[in-house]
Amino acid sequence: MRNGLLCDEPLSDAVEPSAAALDDLLKMAHRRLDPALRRIRREGVAIGVANTPLGPLLIAQSDRGLMTVRFLDSGDSSPFIAELREQFELHQDDAMAAVIGHEIEQLLDGDARAITEHPVDLRLVESDFQRRALKRLRRVPAGAVISYQGLAAAAGSPAAQRAIGNTVASNPIAIYVPCHRVIKSDGAIGNYGGGVERKIALLRAEGFRPDSARRIPADAVYGHLVTRIFCRPTCAAAKRARRDRMLIYPGVQGATSAGMRPCKLCHPGQAA
Repeated sequence: MRNGLLCDEPLSDAVEPSAAALDDLLKMAHRRLDPALRRIRREGVAIGVANTPLGPLLIAQSDRGLMTVRFLDSGDSSPFIAELREQFELHQDDAMAAVIGHEIEQLLDGDARAITEHPVDLRLVESDFQRRALKRLRRVPAGAVISYQGLAAAAGSPAAQRAIGNTVASNPIAIYVPCHRVIKSDGAIGNYGGGVERKIALLRAEGFRPDSARRIPADAVYGHLVTRIFCRPTCAAAKRARRDRMLIYPGVQGATSAGMRPCKLCHPGQAA
């Protein structure tokens, strides 16, 4: 019984599969195995310490961009590294960390463009709201600041100032996601995860110079992102404007450099 299960005669007339058929079988096997292998194989993340004028920073970077820029003296980083190791395959990369350190040195020397183009990876951020807020924060340019209220409105939740405070405080990517550019609505500089002195150093390097009381300077102006007009803080037009469309500049020169023109109602820059 050649077609039966018990046949012990050699199948000498069996047809050998062609090379093309074998190739098709291998391709099919790869298609089926690749998803499983990707689930098993953990993504690699480079990690290192950048030495900067602001102090040592823990850096983690995936293929998508920066995942962590963390002040090492702001708390024990061991639990964070352990959590990161549970999700990713970590490998030390001192060269990567050195690049980040150099970019931050350039920023502190006055070249704000040094960090602008570096991509970030926000996968460590917990919620969609927080990711939305931090993405919006990245659009606040060097030399300008935004209030917690303004950032909450820009993220689509004007009443969520407390949530914005928590988002900024837990921001995993300091400097590159510029939480140092967020201030209180009353003009006070506010707190910073890396310490207020570092916040002031970053703002000063970017051209925004808080006064001796750690508040926005007296000649600060409010710039409207749609009309491209800037006003005194006391101007009726500025008070009516939507907070999510306003940035605060350290003075007339800062707003003018950003391509804005002075308000014809309050005449910022002229003697009151």
